[in-house]
Amino acid sequence: MRVHAILLAGGDGNRFGADIPKQFLRLAGEEILLRSLRSLADTGVDQMVVVANAGWMDETRTLVDAAGLRVPVRVVAGGETRNDSTRNGLLALAADDDDVVLVHDAVRPLLPPDVVRRAIEPVAQGAADSTDTVIPSADTLVVVDDGVVVDIPNRARYRRGQTPQVFRKRVLEQAYEAAAAAGDMSATDDCTLVLRHVPGARILAVPGDEVNIKITTKLDMVMADRMLQMRTLTLDEELAAGTLAGARVLVVGGTNGIGRAIADEVERVGGRTAVVGRTTGMNVRDAASVRGCVDGAATQLGGLDHVVVTAGVLRVGRVADSQLDELAEVIDVNLMGALNVAAAAHRYLCASRGSFTVFASSSFTRGRADYVAYSASKAGVVNLAQGLAEEWHADGIRVNAVSPERTDTPMRRRAFPHEDHELLLTAPDVARATVALLRSDLTGQVLDVRRH
Repeated sequence: MRVHAILLAGGDGNRFGADIPKQFLRLAGEEILLRSLRSLADTGVDQMVVVANAGWMDETRTLVDAAGLRVPVRVVAGGETRNDSTRNGLLALAADDDDVVLVHDAVRPLLPPDVVRRAIEPVAQGAADSTDTVIPSADTLVVVDDGVVVDIPNRARYRRGQTPQVFRKRVLEQAYEAAAAAGDMSATDDCTLVLRHVPGARILAVPGDEVNIKITTKLDMVMADRMLQMRTLTLDEELAAGTLAGARVLVVGGTNGIGRAIADEVERVGGRTAVVGRTTGMNVRDAASVRGCVDGAATQLGGLDHVVVTAGVLRVGRVADSQLDELAEVIDVNLMGALNVAAAAHRYLCASRGSFTVFASSSFTRGRADYVAYSASKAGVVNLAQGLAEEWHADGIRVNAVSPERTDTPMRRRAFPHEDHELLLTAPDVARATVALLRSDLTGQVLDVRRH
């Protein structure tokens, strides 16, 4: 038994109001379609069919080819309706009757892998002929007829539908044959056709996820960006099977704390590092100093594959009680320092098609009293990462930010000397998570690293 995926990417983006189909818009540096392709490919499906907008076939094939997926992918043209497009994808599958077919909307790019597993498992094990991914409704449901409220049903019985929807191949095929014969090819999803046209089919509901939103409007894009920022990386998560063996990694601010731990972890997994910071003579506030240190590291290592910027300053105190030069130092080191390193490292990362990683903080999500400048600088770092991911996409450079919760470092101990350090993340914890990110294919991502 094999698992096949049909990715529906035939929309024209009329409701979104963009000049191009929304599946080609970039979300934090990567096309929505590319994110969806990778989300599905990473779940272990055996083959994929992308059903594309007929006017964007060449662009779709180019994107698929450039993705470098390890899963075979075929691109076919979509039809006039969603059902027509699914049927075209179904006809393109080289699938047996008992194989599993998954159908997913390409404009749901944040699909969690566990949702896919939950949707496939009942069909693969023979417990269902189909599964429908659903989430509860938090809002009261109101039935309106010609502007008049006629019913307010018990919302506990109702769910909001998502994708993927999963089917035994012969069941979905039977549904489409019967629907076509009946002239019923206008349903908004595929489970509807199975429900209508395959008597006795067992359709199970499986839990979806609020993060698995469908990008239909500009507000949805804003929400998707925020959800990317909220992604949490657990300390034992492996994001990819890539390797850092032989990788050339520059760690800026790596002479102690998190930076030193990252350098140690990179070397432990076979990479080579250059470490620069204030104690080695680097001043991240000075562009010339930064350029000299980055050039020196590239010469030492024979190029750069990854650059990680952990340099930072944290000062605690009320703004009105602070010296202006102290506030400027926080902004200059934390934000301008990262920009200075980015500018100096760009040509080396272009050559290697490498990655650039900056450090935010849990403080980036909102301004914090008593360290306002620090919170503001870390919010700027997040926008820096996502902006550079967009700007450097064509150069093949991945850009991400790491946002660890409170971590036991020399800088934090100076700022909060009476804190219980046993309750904090450790620098090696954050280093392991950061190295997992370096090994991944993610870009435009802000990854929270949490102890629990």
